[in-house]
Amino acid sequence: MLGFVAVPFLKKDESREVSNRRRKFWVSRLSSKAGFSGLSSQVYILVFLGFLFSLGRNIAFPYLAMFLAGKTQNGGLGFDSSLVGLMLMAGGLASTFSLPFTGSLCDRFGRKIMMMSSLIPQVLLTIGFAYAHAYPEFLLLYATLGIVMALFDPAYGAMIADLVQPEKREQVYGLNYMIGNVGFMAGLPIGGLIASMSGYSVLYFYAAIFVSAAAVGLGLLIKESKPRETARASSPIVASIFRDRVFILFCFMGALTNVVYSQLYSLLSVYTEHVGFEPYIFGILSSIAGAMVVTLQIPIRLGTVRIGPTKAFIIAQALFAAGFTYFMVAANFSQFLVAIAVLTLGEIIFFPASSAFVANLAPEDMRGRYMALMGLFFGIGGSTASLTVFSIYGVLANKSLIWGIWGTLGFAILPGYLLLLRIAGRNKSVRTNV
Repeated sequence: MLGFVAVPFLKKDESREVSNRRRKFWVSRLSSKAGFSGLSSQVYILVFLGFLFSLGRNIAFPYLAMFLAGKTQNGGLGFDSSLVGLMLMAGGLASTFSLPFTGSLCDRFGRKIMMMSSLIPQVLLTIGFAYAHAYPEFLLLYATLGIVMALFDPAYGAMIADLVQPEKREQVYGLNYMIGNVGFMAGLPIGGLIASMSGYSVLYFYAAIFVSAAAVGLGLLIKESKPRETARASSPIVASIFRDRVFILFCFMGALTNVVYSQLYSLLSVYTEHVGFEPYIFGILSSIAGAMVVTLQIPIRLGTVRIGPTKAFIIAQALFAAGFTYFMVAANFSQFLVAIAVLTLGEIIFFPASSAFVANLAPEDMRGRYMALMGLFFGIGGSTASLTVFSIYGVLANKSLIWGIWGTLGFAILPGYLLLLRIAGRNKSVRTNV
């Protein structure tokens, strides 16, 4: 009798075991197909901490321009748009010109210590935005935050390169970008809803909580990944980077791309209020962009891996130019959504490919410097664009014309990427697939 009763339970256990084996098989197969198999647990933890950091940042900082330049009846401070552009430029340049030093420090002292040295001050600075009222206070906070941020990005990018084999880097940078956009997708509507209900200043308390969580996780769970022997910063070493013609040309073109792209989440937030949208509408549009990144990242990345990064850059730049141009005629939510979708496709193609392109170009002992120099060029592009675009926007009677100007600039950049394709193909390196 006992034997008879036990049989069904044994069958259930066996069935459950078979089900588990099948599930593990399909997870393994999908991970392998997407390029994520064989990664260490440190990579997944690092990417998750990047998600927490992204969530915190995107609850608050996409609304900063709206907070400062927005109408006072909507909770904004009513600062002149040119002042907002000046602040964004100051913060961007502070970050940008710190990068060569922080990249060297990252290669010399380690990735983890540089990220911790960034995250802890960021918590305090972020809270500071909640208490600031005068323009000079925001200017000082944002410039200081830019310097502190410069400690984080090169170290984070270099740690991924340390932990991942060269053939899988583009996949992992794509995974990191996708997960970061989950934070973006979640953070924007949360921030928009909070801003609509409680005002903008409270957003920065929420942001500080998630940045604190990322700092605690990094301190407790992540091990240092820096190679034991790294080159010390010196003039010949820096000069050798500038002799890497493919890398320097890409950095220059990336800076021009960032002149155009950087306005997607700064000027656009102000412009949506100008056309009559509530703050949460900008959050919804941005969340849809984040959802596109999450759902389309893997299939698009598989396509860009096949065609090579330099061809991917050309496609992405064309999409950026077309998307910004379309804002000039967009008047309702659905039309804005079309433009956002086009720009997001360009974003999905461009940024993971650019990180992998640079990681594969860089010698092992100079990854931090290469990442930092890329950030330097990109930062100069985005920072100088902020002052220019907000100043032009402030004097235009027809505000929509700013998007025609920016779209035209985007199309004018395309020949530079064609030149990069030709030079990279002619000087093809074993370190990178062009």
